[in-house]
Amino acid sequence: MWSPISGWQETLYSNNPGSWSVTANMPAGNTAVVSYPSSGSNYNDRALSSFSTIDSSFSETMNPVSGTSAEAAYDVWLNNWANEVMIQHDIVNRGSCPVLATASFGGSRRKWNLCKYGSELIWQLAGSGERSGTVDILSMLTWLQSHGYLPGSSTLTSIGYGWEICSTGGVNEDFQVTSYSITAA
Repeated sequence: MWSPISGWQETLYSNNPGSWSVTANMPAGNTAVVSYPSSGSNYNDRALSSFSTIDSSFSETMNPVSGTSAEAAYDVWLNNWANEVMIQHDIVNRGSCPVLATASFGGSRRKWNLCKYGSELIWQLAGSGERSGTVDILSMLTWLQSHGYLPGSSTLTSIGYGWEICSTGGVNEDFQVTSYSITAA
């Protein structure tokens, strides 16, 4: 919770980093991100060039109601917290951002749109969202490097996975991660 607003409530339940949930109640009509309940890993600013893989699998359920405004996403920080890259795969009532580029990763036929919001780079899955799947995070980050969006000597600081929550329509909503894993080598 980094931007609490009047009327918010959130309770986190966890079995382990790959199986957890949150019950949130955020006021109807709110459009700003209030919280990012998440699980994550720190990488101590290890050089991206030293990784041979950074892959992740996920399975989540958002249970959206009519007033839900949220997205399931990875929050990747690089270069000692200087650069942020979001990877959003399940988006509900958050709108779209101006597309700078489109690319596919890891042999997938899925297309990802690259947007920029302030200094934050955002990969959004094109078309309908996915509630389970895999993401080739390393390919997405090296694409950003090779196209000049990230410094060529970038380091990996942290990767989080969860939901950016703005609104639940003023009612309790359950967000569940039933499976999450990350392989970084």
